[in-house]
Amino acid sequence: MRLVLIGAPGCGKGTQAKFLTEKYNIPQISTGDLLRAAVAAQTPLGRQAKAVMDAGQLVPNDIVIGMIRERIMRPDAENGFILDGFPRNLEQAMSLDQLLASLGKPIDAVLQFEVDFDLLMQRMVGRLTCLSCGSLFNSFTNPPAIDTQCDNCGGTLHHRSDDNEETIDRRLRVYEMHTHPLADYFGKTGNLHVIDGQGTVEEIQKRIKSALRGLRSSRIKLQPLASQPQKKTSSKPEIIRTKIEDGEKPIAKQKKREATATRPKVVKKPAKKKDAAYEAAKAEYTEKLKAMRKELKTVKSELQQVNKEERTLARQVERSEAELEKLNQKKASLK
Repeated sequence: MRLVLIGAPGCGKGTQAKFLTEKYNIPQISTGDLLRAAVAAQTPLGRQAKAVMDAGQLVPNDIVIGMIRERIMRPDAENGFILDGFPRNLEQAMSLDQLLASLGKPIDAVLQFEVDFDLLMQRMVGRLTCLSCGSLFNSFTNPPAIDTQCDNCGGTLHHRSDDNEETIDRRLRVYEMHTHPLADYFGKTGNLHVIDGQGTVEEIQKRIKSALRGLRSSRIKLQPLASQPQKKTSSKPEIIRTKIEDGEKPIAKQKKREATATRPKVVKKPAKKKDAAYEAAKAEYTEKLKAMRKELKTVKSELQQVNKEERTLARQVERSEAELEKLNQKKASLK
């Protein structure tokens, strides 16, 4: 089972990803975890990512996609995986589709979690994480017995400094602008499932099970067809010779002609809609990217012109100040 989970920050993707990991025995893949692990291990991609991050820039998509490729090729991801929070924009979605198509591992389902804005704010502002075991609590909806202590292991509960209303509001707006449009992209492929993310954890799990019902069973049913044992044949088949009378057609040729006459005509299947949708989305995005690059080039050119004029004015000011200084000196000497 190959799944993608998308949704606004605080919608519960992480909690449900753990449930799906246990249910299907497949790994949860987070790009943030991949980046940290690669940098710590000093892999070739990790060193590239660290150089970019040290320069204060975002890690390019090709590096992230390369890390995902390495991760899903490991043995524990042979039966599937869960991508948590990736892709985040249309460009990443198209790159991911290209990667999985080249590996013959297309996405089985995309789960989009929808939660009311006010509830998202409440979940994130009140979020508490255990530093020892990673258990999650919420000071509003799921408070611990002791304010600063984990109910499960007794570890210290931590509230992230960026879990404040101003930062969360900005993160939600970024999601609405860049990530939420992915619903239209994945909706065209027919594997998008919108999940109501409000309610108890158990209620949301039931909705997920209902959305995924049939996907795994249909995959299992297809397996025996490829592994059916073939009938053994004798190494020396019996040869039967018959005499053909004049005017009589050979039986083998006659049966072959009859089979050909009754064989149904092969009708070519129309091209899959998702391929056309993908190409259309890709073309649209490419045009937008070209326009943005052209606009950026124009702005850079204008900025260079402004800098040039600024330097010219600065030199003129320096010359004027020097001449003024000379005049002042001359005036002082006359006195």
